[in-house]
Amino acid sequence: MHAAYHWKMGVTVQVRDLDATVQQQLVKAATQEGLSLSEFLRRELTALAKHVEVRERARQLNTGNLRNKLGGPFPGLQGIDIQEIVRMTREDRDGR
Repeated sequence: MHAAYHWKMGVTVQVRDLDATVQQQLVKAATQEGLSLSEFLRRELTALAKHVEVRERARQLNTGNLRNKLGGPFPGLQGIDIQEIVRMTREDRDGR
């Protein structure tokens, strides 16, 4: 009977045709932070992926994929121009 192993195995990413100076800069940055190149790239790619998630969320909001029943991400603000929103915000803030 085979033992069941439950660990999350990472994937391997290969980058082709990377300029040698870019590779040298990455190695230098990793060394300065006391990391191996793999550790450094893993951390940087993870951070990049989070930024991609944020950009995707913004794109969805801007294209209407996440719109609410009133037609936008902010109920009650449809058809109000930006200057009016700024005025209302300032009025509310000044009233506190």
